[in-house]
Amino acid sequence: MEEISDPEELSKGIKEQRQLHDELQQIKAEREQLRFEKPAPVREEAPPPSNILPFPCRQLPSPGMRCGNALLQDYLYGVESDALHALPEERTRQLFDFATSAPAARALRCRRRMLARALDETCQRAGKAARILCISGGHFREAELARELRHGRFGEMLVFDDDAARLQTVRNSYGALGVLTRHGSLNQLLAGECGFNGYDLVYSAGITEVLDDRRSERLVHRLFQAVRPGGRLLLANFRPGVNGIGFLEGLLDWRPHYRHDVQMLSLLDGVDYKQIASARVFHDIGQRVVFLEAVKYG
Repeated sequence: MEEISDPEELSKGIKEQRQLHDELQQIKAEREQLRFEKPAPVREEAPPPSNILPFPCRQLPSPGMRCGNALLQDYLYGVESDALHALPEERTRQLFDFATSAPAARALRCRRRMLARALDETCQRAGKAARILCISGGHFREAELARELRHGRFGEMLVFDDDAARLQTVRNSYGALGVLTRHGSLNQLLAGECGFNGYDLVYSAGITEVLDDRRSERLVHRLFQAVRPGGRLLLANFRPGVNGIGFLEGLLDWRPHYRHDVQMLSLLDGVDYKQIASARVFHDIGQRVVFLEAVKYG
């Protein structure tokens, strides 16, 4: 070991040793204190903002005649209002407001009003003998806007669908008005096995949206056979290019076939033109939905 002969260096070395000893003692004391103290509680962080709309989750039915999720459409129509109350946070409310006020959602509500008007016009024209057939009607919410229907001024109102749960909702909601339901499949409809005939109005809010052109032509042919002479067929289909439609597609698990006016008119190609007294296309107020109307000769 090297001897230190300089008194100043010796004094400096002793001072550094004492300083090191004091620091070690302090560290030891802190470790002993941590052994007996309770751990500090973990700070709970606020949950991240929600990106989930306050709509209920439902198992989606099998495809076929499903024109979007009927239950979620009720929210977009404003029929189911529970989700409007006590939304958990501002971001969720903003998503809800966007879902219900987007152009595509407004088009759905406008389509519903126009279908209700068609129901009223048919009942006024045919009176209490009016027979109306609704294909793939979801929960048939246009009935709430149809004054003639609510007052019972019709002969037959039949809703045809391939989903028993949807039909049960229709019976629960409108069975007291005299609305009838019938369960059947799309294949039965395309094969002409349902035996529908003699209706003043046959309509659907979106059945052609779930079918390609070939099957849509077959369907239009079958539905036009169900129309009585002087009656009409009415079909609605979303047009391409609707702003924000992708959000609605995801919300409703909906993959529609969008169609232009000429494409809707071409769906009548499978119908004998001698049976068609008139045919036209028209739109909702926002030009987002195209309606095909064909009147049967007679």
